[in-house]
Formats: sequence, structure tokens, C-alpha cells
Amino acid sequence: MRELTWRKAIDQVLRSSTTPLHYNEITERIISEGLRKNLGATPAATVNAQISASIKHDGDSSPYIRVSKGTFTMRVPTQLVYQNQYQNSRQM
Repeated sequence: MRELTWRKAIDQVLRSSTTPLHYNEITERIISEGLRKNLGATPAATVNAQISASIKHDGDSSPYIRVSKGTFTMRVPTQLVYQNQYQNSRQM
């Protein structure tokens, strides 16, 4: 199996989490799940830098949201929010 890029590994970890995660926890999960083999000298700093750069450069189109210092979650696409609201209204 080919090693995931940092961004794809981060995405996989955050998508599988039901709560926001600190970048240290994201890094621990990437390592424990074997998503990256080549970690470099400071993998947690790399995770933080990847997410922060995306937020800074991509703004609202970034897939990440900073919920507090060093803690992140995935942005929920607007389409899914509207779809869920529609489905919930039909169930009532």
C-alpha cells in the first residue's frame, strides 16, 4: 500500500473523528494507523503547518476549521447541511 500524503492522512483522521482534534492527537492517530511511514523530525509541527497553511491560503474553501488554538475539525459541505435539514424535515 502506498503511503498517504500528509493532507490525505489528516483528512482521513479528521473525517473519522466525531469531535475536533488537537494537532498532536491527529499526529498520534496518523502514526498509530500507519498512514505515514516517513514522518520527518517533527511530525506534529508538520500536521499543524499543513492545516494552518490551508486555512490561511484557502480561507472558506479550506476543508479545515480551527475551533481553538491547535484544535481542528473538518468543514461540513453546505450541500450536506441542506440535505440533512431536508431529510430531517421530511421525517417529522
